[in-house]
Amino acid sequence: MSPPRTSPPRLSPPRRLPEIDPRHDELIPRTGTGSVKWEYRETAPGHGSGLEPVADSDVIPMWVADMDFACPGAVTEAIRRRAGHPIYGYSLPQPGFLDAFCGWAAARHGFRPDPSWVVPTDGIVPDLGLLVRTLLEPGDGVIVHPPVYFPFFGAVVNNRARLAPCPLRRTAAPASGNPYRLDLERFERLAVEPGNRMTILCSPHNPVGRAWTREELRAVARISADAGLIVVSDEIHADLMLEGRPFHPWLSLASADRSRSIVCSAPSKTFNLAGLKLSCLVIPDPDLRERVRRARDRRGFYGVNPLSAAAAEAAWREGGPWLDRVLASLGRNRRLLLRAFARRPGAGARAVPPEATYLAWLDFTGTEIPADRLDDFLVRRARLRLEDGAIFGAEGRGFARMNLACPRPLLERALKRLFAALPGASVLEAVHHAEDAGRAARDRLENA
Repeated sequence: MSPPRTSPPRLSPPRRLPEIDPRHDELIPRTGTGSVKWEYRETAPGHGSGLEPVADSDVIPMWVADMDFACPGAVTEAIRRRAGHPIYGYSLPQPGFLDAFCGWAAARHGFRPDPSWVVPTDGIVPDLGLLVRTLLEPGDGVIVHPPVYFPFFGAVVNNRARLAPCPLRRTAAPASGNPYRLDLERFERLAVEPGNRMTILCSPHNPVGRAWTREELRAVARISADAGLIVVSDEIHADLMLEGRPFHPWLSLASADRSRSIVCSAPSKTFNLAGLKLSCLVIPDPDLRERVRRARDRRGFYGVNPLSAAAAEAAWREGGPWLDRVLASLGRNRRLLLRAFARRPGAGARAVPPEATYLAWLDFTGTEIPADRLDDFLVRRARLRLEDGAIFGAEGRGFARMNLACPRPLLERALKRLFAALPGASVLEAVHHAEDAGRAARDRLENA
């Protein structure tokens, strides 16, 4: 049988956002689907294996990083079409899979990786552990930038390596800006310390929502190349740039040492496909790539889920317009969040303005809530299930991560609950309601 003919991805320009999709304001029920977000809670925060069914459905779940929006119709159709064939045996990606992945990267971000660099895998989190175990010796140091996606920690310590934390700096950013920055001076010192051999970069950054500038990334590339560090760039959120910001792929940097670079990518966050368990490692250096392939073989990893591969290829080829509508909804929810916090400065809580991802980093350190009681406060008083910031490192104590990829009415309800529960918020609410009523009365008089 001849391979199917492939067509170039049908993509819309990434920064021309369309009107809001009205379906994004409708909550799709997810109970009865095994949804971790909606049907379970963590018994040990930050350890996904410690899950139990939720006992109280009144708590709004905004913790797990998947969307409450339906995935692209092209994905559903591709799964249905592939499932129509009654054999689901061992499979490899179809010939068009790599072309679709590379074409998507070129169309959205202006950089096309060579298809020969791409190694399809079944999840970035297991990939990180595999990379640490395969490329490092026991006791080697891995530089990470907390507060950061907590599986980075396990990928290092559970695979015989050593954490070398390089915490992000918080600067006096403008009121509308994100205050987090890479601590490049400390990174440069850590890069040359004996035994430190790898850095894992979260780009864009989860949970603080920074989209690193080209200048910041160039500095990391220069320091890493001079020190001979292996750079693993987790770019799973690359397509979720907010308010038209550009994303700068690691491998597009002239200063990046491609012989020591590995990029982690996946369609899961972009198209809401996390349950399909498919990702890609992009490894330009052939020797490094072969070492990773052999390590996967030794651990019994082989092939791909045929339904996942079909879904990913359809998403990369036809999902551009869908993603643009999602970005419009995310931008609207971001603005709603920031306005809500800006109107209530006396509540003591702040929202860090996200530049990318659909995750908001909320700062409760200015409230009277003890950091070790924050999660309890959010669940019992605010009736919200967020991700406790402490799991992202000590730098996250007193913070929480909120998922904004939800219908606007649900976000409005969550924010109303949050500010009603915060100390002093009821007084602030009364003041704002009075101000709103006064403005409305003036508007009626002016229009009479």
